[in-house]
Amino acid sequence: MISLKLLVVGLGSMGRRRARLTERFFPGVALFGVDSRPDRREEFSRQFNADVFDSLDEVFETLAPDAVAVCTSPENHGDLVPLVLKRGIPTFSELDLLDDGYDAILPFEERGFPVAFLSSTPLYRSENRWIIGNHGETGARKFYTYHVGQYLPDWHPWEKYDEFFVGSPRTNAIREILCIELPWLTECFGKVTDFSCSWSRISSLNLPYPDTCQVLLRHADGTAGSLTVDCVSRKAVRNLRISGEEGTILWEGNSRSLCYLSPAGEPIHPLLDEKELERQAGYAEFISESPYLEELRHFFRLVSGETAERGYSYARHREILGLADQLEREWREQ
Repeated sequence: MISLKLLVVGLGSMGRRRARLTERFFPGVALFGVDSRPDRREEFSRQFNADVFDSLDEVFETLAPDAVAVCTSPENHGDLVPLVLKRGIPTFSELDLLDDGYDAILPFEERGFPVAFLSSTPLYRSENRWIIGNHGETGARKFYTYHVGQYLPDWHPWEKYDEFFVGSPRTNAIREILCIELPWLTECFGKVTDFSCSWSRISSLNLPYPDTCQVLLRHADGTAGSLTVDCVSRKAVRNLRISGEEGTILWEGNSRSLCYLSPAGEPIHPLLDEKELERQAGYAEFISESPYLEELRHFFRLVSGETAERGYSYARHREILGLADQLEREWREQ
């Protein structure tokens, strides 16, 4: 059983999710928390019976954590992750929407010590892993259509949508979805070699950026894709169809819906009997807790030396962020 002191920096929804999974599945891990907001510190301390701090300076004066989980808003990652790595402490960071601080982080990643772990949750999801490993069943040449969207006020019903990071044009909601989905799509079909993009503003939401993005993609393996991303769909949607001469893959965001159709139309549901962790209240039905657990497990195994297999890399994500910048250029330069 792994035994270490984990400091969670940022005690909002993601920080509490990581702590909740750690407490449940890694009982040898002692939790500590830091946040500038007293209400979040009080809730975290009460929920996890954990010591809490209001700043990293206070933490390092009194505590020597074995690992740090950076769960703050994305605009803060570029300052916090290098600060922790320079102290020789392994870091787990939530997904980045900006490459701030990457020039300082990448040398640590190249050396492999201390561990610099970047979250990319879909790469740990069973449906995504199955699709990555089996999309060839549809044929050597294929195309896909993929729609991901959810009404932005429903993302965090407990707070106003324009008062957390998606209210900023730098870390906007569409960019977040792109940065979540593009890593696994490029793992599946290869790097994006060509694209065309169209942006729209169709809602009454008070946003300083478009709320809908439609992209035509060409991947390195020859696959063509149509990706639609939005933050206006009142019913949350994740709908994928991969089509080729030898079959079709369908997925609607959960393991039960994943289906391969043979040319004769015979359906195969490869993950029909898979057991998933219970869904966390307040999140869309297609938000599974299981992959969040699996990437935490990978991080702890890296920190403890049980594995040397790297996870998703900062170097690779910098390429994804560069692609997101190119996609956004159309509306940013208007």
